[in-house]
Amino acid sequence: MYLLTRPEQKLTTSVAAFRAAGIAVTGVAPVTICYDQTQIDQCKAQFAKSAPHLAIVTSTFAAVKLYNEGEFGSDTIWMAVGTSTASVLRRNGFTVTVPRQQNSEGLLSLSQLHSANSRRVVIIKGQGGRTTLRDTLLTRGFKVEEYLFYYRKKNLRPIQTDNWQWHAIKGIVATSGEMAEQLFELYDSHSLCERPWLTVSERIAERLKASGVHRVAVCNDASDNALSAWIKDNWE
Repeated sequence: MYLLTRPEQKLTTSVAAFRAAGIAVTGVAPVTICYDQTQIDQCKAQFAKSAPHLAIVTSTFAAVKLYNEGEFGSDTIWMAVGTSTASVLRRNGFTVTVPRQQNSEGLLSLSQLHSANSRRVVIIKGQGGRTTLRDTLLTRGFKVEEYLFYYRKKNLRPIQTDNWQWHAIKGIVATSGEMAEQLFELYDSHSLCERPWLTVSERIAERLKASGVHRVAVCNDASDNALSAWIKDNWE
């Protein structure tokens, strides 16, 4: 059995997806997602006033809010950090570009983000996280605006899909550095470090190694389907 960590809103769906793929998992959610309606309204107002040339959405949580609000139609060129985020946007009629390497570095390699010509870029994301995307675009001459649609709130107690014991856990899946850090705050570091981990970027892998984890693998796609396929190909 594998330990899968997700925010509360994704936990049940992700666990069900892994199990449907034939992967035995148990899920734990150390945080929940809370939306900042003020930031969302400010973004909507800016689009209504003057839509940007480019908009980048960095997570499914931000994409879902765009989908629900439904007031961002324009000639803006839309980009998403990964296929899961893009699929949410496409269901609402957005045309979206996704980089082959599904992270900030992959986005920055796209030709549309190399030549600024004083173009405006809106980044729609959550609070915290990396500043690589914003900082690099600023150095390339883009005019960058960020809207922080949501933030993560620690649960008083981690939400679990099942009761489990460490002896049954043979691997850990974490799709963000913050999720990984939360596990180290909640559980015994020896139990965490002695098991193999699967994550979604070399950056997160390096953070895990710095925390004492010796075996870390990387899947460049954070979707449930890609992660479960990687596990079947490499760990099963």
